[in-house]
Amino acid sequence: MCGRFAAGHLTQKQMQEIVEGFLDGSVEVDGNAPDPVHGYHIRPTNRIGLVVQDGSGALISSANWQIAPPGGRPLINARIENTGFWHDEWENGRCMIPALGYFEWATVEGRKEPMFITVKRNAPVIFFAGFRSEDGQGCVILTREPSPQIAHIHSRMPVILSPGEMQDWLSGAMQREVAQAQLGTEWEGRFEAHRVKPLTKDAEGEEVIEPYVPPQASFEF
Repeated sequence: MCGRFAAGHLTQKQMQEIVEGFLDGSVEVDGNAPDPVHGYHIRPTNRIGLVVQDGSGALISSANWQIAPPGGRPLINARIENTGFWHDEWENGRCMIPALGYFEWATVEGRKEPMFITVKRNAPVIFFAGFRSEDGQGCVILTREPSPQIAHIHSRMPVILSPGEMQDWLSGAMQREVAQAQLGTEWEGRFEAHRVKPLTKDAEGEEVIEPYVPPQASFEF
């Protein structure tokens, strides 16, 4: 499950330079796409940045974080195990979504508290595997069973692409069966998770993802 994530404040031009270091071929910026929402508290329906295949190269674009199937409820995540429902997207709708990490809620002393989860890496951002809708207006983030390292936090996690998986995922060279078995599983032992302040609707700024230790209750004698 991934219902909130942090994107930071990288421009499309900066993102282009980063993506060029991971992918073969040219990487262009879609000048016709609206600018994505920046910041540290990205929510469903926000316009978010993504990378899609464009001929022999890639395109930096954006889409709303939500796909509404005909007659169904809006979706923000897609289970990697589900190839039937997402058949067309598996074939022609793959994308990568840049992020700094994501939020999940864990039970701490009987209460649900927000955690920020990311992975140790050298790059400024990580990339979630995702699907973009046929009309290009919506997108979802793929999820899978969690790494054992963070399974105590939640029963699902977003599929975080390793650098070596990005090209094959985006181009379609990676077959479904291979993706279902191993996509996003190379980060074991490199996850980082810490508690953060409660996420209010106005939460913003880098402090949103910083570690938080609640103040100790005072006692009077």
